[in-house]
Amino acid sequence: MKRSIVTLFTLLLLVMMLFLVSCSTPESNDNGEEAQATEAPAAEEETEAEPPAEEEAEAEPPAEEETEAEPPAEEEAEAEPVDLLLQWWGSQSRHDITIAVVDAYMAENPNVNITYEFSSFPDHWTILATKAAAGSLPDVIQQDYAYFIQYVTDDLLLPLDPFVESGVIDLSNVPAEAVDGGRVDGELYALNLGTNSQSFVIDVDLFEAAGVEIPAPDWTWADFEETANALHEALGIYGIVGGLENPQIINALYLSRGEGLYNDDGTALGFTDAQPLIDYFAMMVRLQESGAMVSREVQVAEAYTLENNPLVAGEGAMYFAHTNQFVGLYTAAGEDRNLMMVPVPRAVDGTQSANYFKPSMFFSITSHSQNPEEAAKFINYFTNSIEANEILAAERGVPISTVVQEAIKPSMSPAAAASFDFLANLEVSPIRPPDPPQHGEIQTNITVPLVIDPLMFGEITAEEAAQIYMDEINALLGS
Repeated sequence: MKRSIVTLFTLLLLVMMLFLVSCSTPESNDNGEEAQATEAPAAEEETEAEPPAEEEAEAEPPAEEETEAEPPAEEEAEAEPVDLLLQWWGSQSRHDITIAVVDAYMAENPNVNITYEFSSFPDHWTILATKAAAGSLPDVIQQDYAYFIQYVTDDLLLPLDPFVESGVIDLSNVPAEAVDGGRVDGELYALNLGTNSQSFVIDVDLFEAAGVEIPAPDWTWADFEETANALHEALGIYGIVGGLENPQIINALYLSRGEGLYNDDGTALGFTDAQPLIDYFAMMVRLQESGAMVSREVQVAEAYTLENNPLVAGEGAMYFAHTNQFVGLYTAAGEDRNLMMVPVPRAVDGTQSANYFKPSMFFSITSHSQNPEEAAKFINYFTNSIEANEILAAERGVPISTVVQEAIKPSMSPAAAASFDFLANLEVSPIRPPDPPQHGEIQTNITVPLVIDPLMFGEITAEEAAQIYMDEINALLGS
C-alpha cells in the first residue's frame, strides 16, 4: 500500500514536469520570432529613414546662396566715394554740354564726384603749367595734338594701353587711324575725342550779297586774297576776321607742297624754301592795309573769342576754325545765319590738299591722378556712351566710335551734321608727326613777339619776318 502511494506520487510529479517543459518551449520560440520580427522592421525603417538625412545634405544650397550673395558686398566695396578733377578748354557751348555729360555720369555713378575747371585755350595751358609745377594736375585733362608730347616727355601722362587691354576703355568699334594720333613710340597716351580738320567758315549770304563766288575746294592763297578784298570792297566788311598768324595755317601752307611745319623728328622746320612764307607774310600785310582784315592792333585789344568776333556779329565774311568749332560758332552766330565750311587754301604751287584729318583734341590721364581707373572709366563713357554723345552733339569733332556715329547722326543739329558731311567729302593729305615739345614755346616766345607783331606793326618786312622765323625756330629745335 505504501509502495502504491509512492508510485502514484512519482507519476504525478513526472506529469507536472512534462507540463512545465511543454509550456516553457513555445514561449521561448515566440519571443525569438517576435524579436526578429520587431528588430528587422526597425532596422529597415532606420535604413529607409536615412534619405531625409541626404535631403538635408542636398538642402545645403541655401549656404551656397549665401556664398553667391557675397558680390553685393564686393560692389559696396567698389562703390566707395571717388573724387575726380577734370579740366578742359573751349567755348561756352562746350562748357555747357560737357557739364551736362559730367552730371549724367555722376547720376549713373553716385559714388563718383567730379569737380571740373574750364577756360580759354591760352589760359588752359597756363593753368596746367602751374599745376604741373605744384604736382597737382587734374585726373583727366583735355590735350591738344601740338602739346601732349611735351607732357609725355615730362612723365606727366599715364599710358592708356593697360586700360584698353583690360576693357575699361573699349576701342572695339574704333578704327586704328582714329587712335594712332595719340600714340608716342607705340604707346597710347591720349585718346582722340573726335575727328577734325581745319577750315575757313564763310557767311554764304554775305558772299552772295557781294557777288563773290563760293571758294573751290582747291583754291589757293592768291584766290583767298582776291576773295577777301572783293568782299570788303563790295560790302565794307572784313573779308577775313583774323587768325592768319595761326601756326596751323603755316603748316597747311607747306603741307600742300608735300612738306610740313616741322620735320619728322621735330629737330628743325620741315621746309627750307622761305619764299612761300615770305609771300604769305606779305599777303597778311596787304590785307591789313586794304582794310579787308582786322588789324593786328584791334586783334590784340579785342582778344576775339569763338563767340565774340566780327563773323558772329555779321561784320566779317570768313573765319579760320577747326571743324569741331563749327557748332560753337554756329550757335553763337544764330541759327538764322547761313554759314558753311570750305577747305584751307593751298600754296600757289601746291600739289596736294592743305587739309588733313587731325584728332580734334584728346583726354589724357595724368600721372598725378589718385584714381586712374575711375578716370579711365569716365573717358570710356565719353567715348562709347550714346547718351553722352547725344548731349555732346559732335562739338569736339566726329565721334571716333562707329557705333556712336551711326546712332547720333539722325538726331544731330544742322551744324553738327554739316561737320560730318564736310569731313566725309574732304580731300586730305597724310597727317604729319606730332609737333615737337617746343611748339608752345615757339608760338609764345618766337612767332608772336619776334615775327607777327613786328611784321604787322610795320617794324620789319615780310622777308625779314620769314628769316627771323626760320633762324630762331631752327636754332631752338636744334639746341
